[in-house]
Amino acid sequence: MFVLPAIVLPFIFILAVYRLYQIPTKLLSGELQVPARRRILLTVADLAAYLMLLGYTVALSVGLVRAIFFATDHLSAYLSLAVYVFAYPLVYVAAAWIFYYGLKPGPRSTAE
Repeated sequence: MFVLPAIVLPFIFILAVYRLYQIPTKLLSGELQVPARRRILLTVADLAAYLMLLGYTVALSVGLVRAIFFATDHLSAYLSLAVYVFAYPLVYVAAAWIFYYGLKPGPRSTAE
């Protein structure tokens, strides 16, 4: 029961950290852009998805560090994090879905 999330969670965590770094970098360099059509709605959706993924990643990291290093009762600390660990892939997929429809390649990335 805990084997699959234990295998998948580090992989998804690394993908989320990479995406959290990659999106602002590519937006600033012009490789990604928000489409001109429905620009305000997509910008708000992208910003909300980015903040959701960032907040959830930071909160999960802090929770795991607290459970591993600072908890007096490790079993109850891990069980209280179980819901967040199981929901993290869903949060990542939801954010990736919003980024897929909200961000398009810019003119600099298509010319390569």
